[in-house]
Amino acid sequence: MLRLENVSKRFDGFYLDNISFELKEGFIMGLIGPNGSGKTTLIKIIMNLLNQDEGNIYFMGENVKNNPMRFKENIGFVYDNLYFYENLNVSDFEKIVASFYKNFDNKKFKEYLDKFQISKKTKIKNLSKGQSIKLMLAKALSHSAKLLILDEPTSGLDPIFRKDMIKLIQEELESGDKSAIFSTHITQDLEHMADYITFINKGKLVFSESKEFIDENYKIIRSSKEMLDNTNIDFIKRKDERYFSEGIFIESGYKNSDNISKATLEDILYYMGGETIND
Repeated sequence: MLRLENVSKRFDGFYLDNISFELKEGFIMGLIGPNGSGKTTLIKIIMNLLNQDEGNIYFMGENVKNNPMRFKENIGFVYDNLYFYENLNVSDFEKIVASFYKNFDNKKFKEYLDKFQISKKTKIKNLSKGQSIKLMLAKALSHSAKLLILDEPTSGLDPIFRKDMIKLIQEELESGDKSAIFSTHITQDLEHMADYITFINKGKLVFSESKEFIDENYKIIRSSKEMLDNTNIDFIKRKDERYFSEGIFIESGYKNSDNISKATLEDILYYMGGETIND
């Protein structure tokens, strides 16, 4: 569905460097990385809000530059905040956004508002953060978008709403003809929903792998410094503390044991967030 080939963008003091990955229909890709890693820049480029300096983006096999309006029609986007005229109400919001999408379904939008318990009479400024996210999600799901792009949508929200939102997104993708990119620093949200993980750090692609591969191959070992010194493990990153040492490595042959365990996405972000594999 979506394919990036060597996408690069240079700013003063920052370089998004040759990002490539592919997302197929019916799957969810988690986009992770420390603050300032380039996630939002990459999303803006995918959204055609920024022009890349190099590389190409393909949607359904077609270069996005050849038909940007078709691409925008097929994107449902959810920010971490609702940037809209505060004194307008939800009904006004509906009329404005509906004018941008030829496939906007007012009936479906109303169904989502009812489900989220949002009144059309409510002013934007009176919506809570959770309600604002729900409103954007209702809009994103009401114009037959094939690709959902969610940029930190669960940041600052309570766990109950986060789980409900994740469940809703998964339900929307059950048909198999939609996909989603979910950018977040809350890695727990991706543990049970993401099919693929793309990790960006300092503008570089660290990896883009299936969640299954990550679960099976990324390991954490914790032991004494002496023991780790005498292993033949090729560590991606190692930390030596006063009383113990820890390290993250990739190896399918190592089984979980008392001192070796599966690395979670949080572990990977913690250990590898300070540098890329190639640094």
